[in-house]
Amino acid sequence: MGVKIVKKLPDYGKNLRKKIKNIMPQISQYLRSCADKKINQGVPPANSPLTQKVKQGSQTLRDNGTLAASISTHNGDDWAAAGTNLKYAKINQEGGIIRSKGKGLWIPASAQTRQLMRSYGATSPGQLISAMRGDGFNLWRRGNAFLASKKNGKPFVLFIIKASVTIPSRPFLYISESEEKFIAHMIQNSVMKSLEEDK
Repeated sequence: MGVKIVKKLPDYGKNLRKKIKNIMPQISQYLRSCADKKINQGVPPANSPLTQKVKQGSQTLRDNGTLAASISTHNGDDWAAAGTNLKYAKINQEGGIIRSKGKGLWIPASAQTRQLMRSYGATSPGQLISAMRGDGFNLWRRGNAFLASKKNGKPFVLFIIKASVTIPSRPFLYISESEEKFIAHMIQNSVMKSLEEDK
């Protein structure tokens, strides 16, 4: 389930609607650029200290660029939209609580965990644990932490296990007052150009 922003224009009448049809693709592109700008600037509140540690950075809504790259544009005769179908986009936009449906939410404890997942080609905690076990790592759970160590090596926390995680609302798909004014300006210019061409 994704999220999108839609700009629907009032009914200007049949003849005028034909004139604004050509501007709708540009408005949808503008909506997308507005979302990109919000994502690139970062949307408060700040990431948790753990998230900053794992991502090795403090910018919200940005990690590997997937969210920004997923935003697509759509339009019709009198509407324009920009949105994304990414499953996690809606909870980033609206906020909410993610609850475990089984044995807890296994959250990478550090950038090292993510690096290990990449190096082993693992897409889930289970895959990583299986691969590391095959490589001779000692792996065990202690409370809400899942630890690992090489033989005779120093233990490190691989995952933190939680029953739920609260995600704050960080809206990136909406039209601000200044953006609304710019869209109105785009429509006005398009209509005036069409009227001039009709003369």
